Amino acid sequence: MDYFKQNMSVIEKARPSLYEALEKIFDSKVYSYSNIEEADTRDGNKALIIEKDNNKYRMNSIYKPLAETKKWAEQYEFGNINVSVIMFGMGNGLFVKEMLGKLQSDAKVYIYEPDISVFLYVLNYVDISDILKDDRIYLIINDINKKEFDILLKRDIDWIMMKTQIICNHPVYDKVYIDEFEEFLKIIYDANKIAKVNIDTERHMSATLVDNVIKNLKYIKESNYVSEFATKISKEIPVIIVSAGPSLDKNIDELKRAEGKAFILATDTAVKYLLKHEINFDAMITIDAKKSIEHLSDERCHNIPLFCVLEAKSYLMDMHKGRKIWVRGSVYMYELYNKFNRIFPGYNSGGSVATSAFSSCVSMNFRNIILIGQDLAYDGESTHAGGLVRNNQAYENDKELVEGIDGKQIWSRYDWLVYLDWFERVIRDNKELNVIDATEGGALIHGSKVMKLSEAIDEYCKVDFSFSKLLDEMPYTFSDSEYIEVRNKMLHLSKEFISIRQKSKEGLEAANKLIKIINTEKYNTKSENKNLKKVDKINKFLARQDAYNILDVYIMNFVSKDIQTVNNLSENENENMKKTLEISIAIYKALIKAVDELTPVLEESLEQI
Repeated sequence: MDYFKQNMSVIEKARPSLYEALEKIFDSKVYSYSNIEEADTRDGNKALIIEKDNNKYRMNSIYKPLAETKKWAEQYEFGNINVSVIMFGMGNGLFVKEMLGKLQSDAKVYIYEPDISVFLYVLNYVDISDILKDDRIYLIINDINKKEFDILLKRDIDWIMMKTQIICNHPVYDKVYIDEFEEFLKIIYDANKIAKVNIDTERHMSATLVDNVIKNLKYIKESNYVSEFATKISKEIPVIIVSAGPSLDKNIDELKRAEGKAFILATDTAVKYLLKHEINFDAMITIDAKKSIEHLSDERCHNIPLFCVLEAKSYLMDMHKGRKIWVRGSVYMYELYNKFNRIFPGYNSGGSVATSAFSSCVSMNFRNIILIGQDLAYDGESTHAGGLVRNNQAYENDKELVEGIDGKQIWSRYDWLVYLDWFERVIRDNKELNVIDATEGGALIHGSKVMKLSEAIDEYCKVDFSFSKLLDEMPYTFSDSEYIEVRNKMLHLSKEFISIRQKSKEGLEAANKLIKIINTEKYNTKSENKNLKKVDKINKFLARQDAYNILDVYIMNFVSKDIQTVNNLSENENENMKKTLEISIAIYKALIKAVDELTPVLEESLEQI
């Protein structure tokens, strides 16, 4: 059997980006797997053996590797609902296959293989086509798509996944790849930290987020998105990201020398300081759904290009009259743009407006990124420029001493530490970036070059650049003819709302009938099968609707507790059925409530697109 040909055929169809990367590797002939071999086992299977640092490690039992996989899988609750598995090491696939057989169809699996040589060996000598075909799996391989691991987790970890994660490793892998395993755990830890901050925010703001998305649909017509700038700006041009940390007071006036020689991007909280000092900046960025309008209320900034998200405060978006540029999309927006082959780049937000600005600039292919006002620490009691004190009560008790740029210890706090970790990881994972910390105060961002802003301007701001001229020459994302189709898809949301409400009512009725059958034990196979098929059909219908990608966020606060309490399955099939139905019932009720509350907002918004 030609396993390589069979495996590659599956990859070409199911994972085209991986196939393309592998083809490049084979062309370069860089990798070898001479340190990997297999041994026969007593049950007729194979055991993988890896040589590393002059030691040989057997990755499977030499006696009964299949029995070993079953015992390993017994440690974990793979059979629960909505499970997300994050696994270190794929090996020869035996442990993965055992796990997949126990997982529900709604599971998500992230497999990180730290050794590309192992993967290449297995690709040649083991049939892993069933793993490669499985659309529940995200396959991340070191030296191929390692960067995607961090991005995927930060994109996917949500209020359900936080409670249903299973973090595991292929046996022995943690002993062979010690440093890689430590990094694997750190990436998960950081992703969970950021997710917690985002989830806490979204849970309290879900209604506001969706309200903003619907009201801001009208701005899609005359807008752009970050991917369009990736080839438009010379790599010689630096970007200066201006945040509003306490140290901004030290060097803000120096920015005047960079005007027309750099792309100056202001975070929303820094805008008023730049205006006060009469600095001509190129653009500003806002992402918060409940951002205070005071930051962008000055009429002088209303025509300055705005980098933003669809969830941004709608009142603020209405005040702004200039070009809007989307730095990422809500799930609904991603799907809408994808249908017109407009692909948003991988977005690693980091959780703050400053990290969003940084991520956007990376997507725009800037290579020299200068940070100012990015203190991520207190200056005495001050938290912002101008000596302002704006404490976040949720994190005030989580203060910690960190290294400052001068080597001395200074006070930071939990949310800033999350952002500090984010900056350091992104810098570490993107070797092509030259990040200059010209903040002149605050926490040290390891991996950045510490410079005075005056020195950074002298060294990097040497070429003329006009962002306004670039925008004048750039058409909107969608042509007039394309926008007619985009508009029709948005108008269709109204019909989808009606359909979702009706189907949710039908699903509610069918699910309640099934629970009644289970409770009374008056089983009627015909009735049971009919209602089971109906619930399944309705759930699939709901998931296909574009509008569901909007409503899903809105209902999070209504159903999160219900879903988390009924996640664990038992040995009793009837009880498991009831738990699954109870999840559907909670979602149906929440969807009906959401449609009733949001329909007036949607109708008003659609009249303006």
